[in-house]
Amino acid sequence: MAETTSIEKTAKAPPPTVSQAAAKPADHASTLAPTAQPNDADPSRQPLPQAIERLSKDVQELPQAIKKAPGELAEIPQAVVTKLPGELAPVEAYVEAKLPVIEALPLPDFLFGGGVLVAVVILQAIGLRLLTGHFDKRAQRVQQHPAWWSVDLLLGSTVFRMLGLHLMSIVLWSAALVYGGIIPQWAAAARFAALSYTTLGSHRELTDEWYMLAPIIAISGMFTFAWTASVLVTIVSRSNELRGEVWKARLARRKPLKEPGATTVADPTPAGRSAEPAAGSE
Repeated sequence: MAETTSIEKTAKAPPPTVSQAAAKPADHASTLAPTAQPNDADPSRQPLPQAIERLSKDVQELPQAIKKAPGELAEIPQAVVTKLPGELAPVEAYVEAKLPVIEALPLPDFLFGGGVLVAVVILQAIGLRLLTGHFDKRAQRVQQHPAWWSVDLLLGSTVFRMLGLHLMSIVLWSAALVYGGIIPQWAAAARFAALSYTTLGSHRELTDEWYMLAPIIAISGMFTFAWTASVLVTIVSRSNELRGEVWKARLARRKPLKEPGATTVADPTPAGRSAEPAAGSE
C-alpha cells in the first residue's frame, strides 16, 4: 500500500517548468563559482600606478643593499670556519671509522682550503688571459715600429704584471685567513700566506682543526707558479722573435749605405743618342 501511495504522489506532482529548469543550473553554478578576490590580494594584478610605486621603492632600497653586500660577503668565511667543523664532525667520524687514513686530511681543511684554492686558480686564469692579450696587442705595435727598448720594456712590464697577479693571490689567502678568524691580524695572515704560498714554510702553527691549511696554500702556489712559468716561456720566446724582427729591420736600413756604388752619377748622354762613338769618327 505504501508503494502505491508514493507512486500516486509522484504521478500527481506536476512536471517542472522551463523557467525552473533553467534556474536550477544557474543556482548550481553560483555555488560552484569561486569567490572573486580583489586585485590587492595578487601583486601581479595590481594597477599600473601601484606597480610603478613599488618598483621605485625597490630601486631606492637597492643602494642600501649594495652597501650591505660587502659586509655580508666578509662574514661568509667566518661563518664557514665556525660552523663547518661542527657540521662535518659526524660525517668525519663515520668516514674515519670506515677509512682511518682520512685522519691525515680532515674534511674541514679540504673543503675550506679547496674552495679558496679554486678561487685562486680562477683569479690566475683571468689575470693570465688579460696579460697575454695585452702582450699580443703591444707586440703588434712593436712590429709596426721596431725598437730594442720597446721589446725590453714590454717584457719587463709583463713580468711585473705577473708579480702583481701572485701578490693578489696572496692577498686572497690572507683575506680568507682573516675573515675566517683563523689568523685575526692582517700582517700575520699575509706573512703566513706568503711563506706558505711560496713553499718556504712559516714558523707559525695553526690550530689542530686547520693544520692542513698551510700545505693546501703551498699546493695552490705550486699550481699558479707552474702556470705562470709556462706562460713566461711563451712570452720570452715571443720577445726573442720580436728582437729578431728589430735586428732585420735595422739591417735593412743599413744595407743601402754599405753597398758599393750606392751613389750613382747621372748619365750625361742625351736621350735617344747612343753612348758608343759612331763608326769612322776616330
